[in-house]
Amino acid sequence: MKRVLITGGSKGLGLAVAGVLAASGYGVITVSRSITEGLRNLAERYPGRIEAHELDVCDYESYQDFFSRIRLFDGLHGFVANAATGYARILTLGGVPDIRNCVEVNLTSVIVMARHVVKGMMHGGGSIVFISSVAAKNGTVGLSVYAAAKAGLLGFSRAVAREYGSRGIRANCVIPGYMDTDMTKSIDEHGRERIRRRTALGRLGCAGDVADCVKYLISDDSRFVTGAEIVADGGFSC
Repeated sequence: MKRVLITGGSKGLGLAVAGVLAASGYGVITVSRSITEGLRNLAERYPGRIEAHELDVCDYESYQDFFSRIRLFDGLHGFVANAATGYARILTLGGVPDIRNCVEVNLTSVIVMARHVVKGMMHGGGSIVFISSVAAKNGTVGLSVYAAAKAGLLGFSRAVAREYGSRGIRANCVIPGYMDTDMTKSIDEHGRERIRRRTALGRLGCAGDVADCVKYLISDDSRFVTGAEIVADGGFSC
């Protein structure tokens, strides 16, 4: 059974990806700050395919122990870097601690964890999927810091694809648009209607729309795809 590690797998997009991959026969290892009821229900639905761990992705000192416990070097087929935190403030109104936290969670922690993952894939290859954001491509008022961190993933993904392609390691990005998840709950109905009008398909996305893109990039169906970006935003950016 091919195993895939997902960060931020307890809710939202991460939980949807875990469900799609488990249903497709993958063994799924999730990490999140807490184990939610939704994740427990998923584990009951797919016995033996979901392994949930509590882990703060910014606690780098715990990584070595964690990767030893999940037996990383026994073979990890995929890594989905999904853990994220929102940061909605105009640049001049944000404080330095908040800026640091946004970059830490959305970019730095991904780079540090990817170092461990790549080491485990050096001899058997694998597929890495970074979850970026449409804000990284378009720029959005109030999301400058978040956009910068998510844009960093685009460059990082392409560099990893170049550096480790000869080892059979693929790295790609999925760029979701606005989805109906916890991260968009703060958007009022007027804002949601504006997004719907701007989106070619006329609606916000759901986590399942993006999870299927992730499954494609994890699977061997995308075996010749690396250094690529898939935009799943319903036409918001076209």
